[in-house]
Amino acid sequence: MRALAFERDNGLCQRCVKRGILKSANVVHHIIEVKEDWNQRLLLSNLESLCHSCHNAHHKTAPRG
Repeated sequence: MRALAFERDNGLCQRCVKRGILKSANVVHHIIEVKEDWNQRLLLSNLESLCHSCHNAHHKTAPRG
């Protein structure tokens, strides 16, 4: 699934792309966290390619459950 997400997203960080920045992705992030819904862990629609900076920023500000 990781490889499919990277391929779908052209290997680019999707949050950077939304800001007009082309930056390589190196993390595949679960939009709905696995601990919240185990059944969505392998859904391509629940995955987004991110760079380390965006992934770390998300987890730094995301509410913890």
